[in-house]
Amino acid sequence: MTELWAAIALLLCLTSGFVLWAWWRPLPVSTSANNRHEAVVALYRIKQIELDEELASAQINRSDYDQRLAEMQRTLLLETSDSPAPVSSPNHAGGLLLLFIALVIPVAGLLTYIQLGSYGGLEQSVNLQNTRSIAASSTSLPTLISSLEDELKNKPNNPEGWYLLANSYMQAEQTAMSIAAFEQALNYVQAGSRQQAALLGQYAQALFFNEGEFSQRVNEAIAAAMAQDPKDVSALSLLGIQAFESENYDVAIQFWQRALPRAGEGQGKASLQAGINSAQQMLNEDPSMGLGVSLPIEVSLANGLSIPESSQAVLFVYARQAAQGMPLFAIKLNPSNLPLDVLLTDAMALQQGTRLANYKTLNLSAHVAMAGLAGQKSGDFISQTLAVTIATEGTGKVYLTIDQILK
Repeated sequence: MTELWAAIALLLCLTSGFVLWAWWRPLPVSTSANNRHEAVVALYRIKQIELDEELASAQINRSDYDQRLAEMQRTLLLETSDSPAPVSSPNHAGGLLLLFIALVIPVAGLLTYIQLGSYGGLEQSVNLQNTRSIAASSTSLPTLISSLEDELKNKPNNPEGWYLLANSYMQAEQTAMSIAAFEQALNYVQAGSRQQAALLGQYAQALFFNEGEFSQRVNEAIAAAMAQDPKDVSALSLLGIQAFESENYDVAIQFWQRALPRAGEGQGKASLQAGINSAQQMLNEDPSMGLGVSLPIEVSLANGLSIPESSQAVLFVYARQAAQGMPLFAIKLNPSNLPLDVLLTDAMALQQGTRLANYKTLNLSAHVAMAGLAGQKSGDFISQTLAVTIATEGTGKVYLTIDQILK
């Protein structure tokens, strides 16, 4: 950062230097006076030559020659004495204005950058590097917390540092301190950014752990996180817990399944899957506790088939009536998580009031849309369509294998 400020100072000094040079440089010497003086002398010499020729050719006598020569000399003296020799002088015309401009340019440039530029982002970037150095050099959690506290006390404009400190407090089971650190991170993070969305979800989670219930404060934090990012893993996980505690197991499963694609491959994904399994077990033990009939489905890829990596690719699982184009139920998932288990429930109906129990049989299929659109296109991956009998007392797992590429 020192090198950057040095470069900025150098450029500002150069800019001011051009203005100061315009003030101090000498005025250019005017050549008009010199040209007139030389013209008068040249004319005198020409006339003198003519006068000498007239005397030599006896056109005039010596007396006339002397008289006319004296008149020419007097005229030359008068003409040259009226034109003083020009001298160069420093250009101090408007000097105070130029000096004022030279002083204002660097100050105005600096203030403009601070107000309209990315001064805050630059400061955060430098602070982030310091935070990473602290994290890499800390050998224990207490050391990390202490170092971060000292760093953030002197340089608070560091949302990543506050986030790391908040998570460190959570690991140390200091939830109240963690909440305060999350609030500091939210104060400094850029509004509307993905960082803010992730922080809102983590903040809601810290509030829930601290209060132990879904209080108004917790619910407001969850709503703020969902408004910023409807796919936030922390917020969806909390909504799943809330539904599970209310014995809405189908709803809990839906929230946790929505969180799975962005949960990664670590402990978070394992916890979500365990929650889904627990909710499914509760439904199997007492189906009346759910919102209706459910249908477990496992979706997998055929051996030797792989889906190209794509950020746009989407996995759709459809349930429709035979000979009907429009699906009645649909699930939207991340194909990178294949193979995966999903639970088809009434909550996935595309029209309100549609129930699985209203149908004896449904046709199930899976479709990987590489462009992320529901319509099938060349290059998409699909499974065979399976006709499944819907049983009110519970249906066994359905296995959909994606084994075809559309041409």
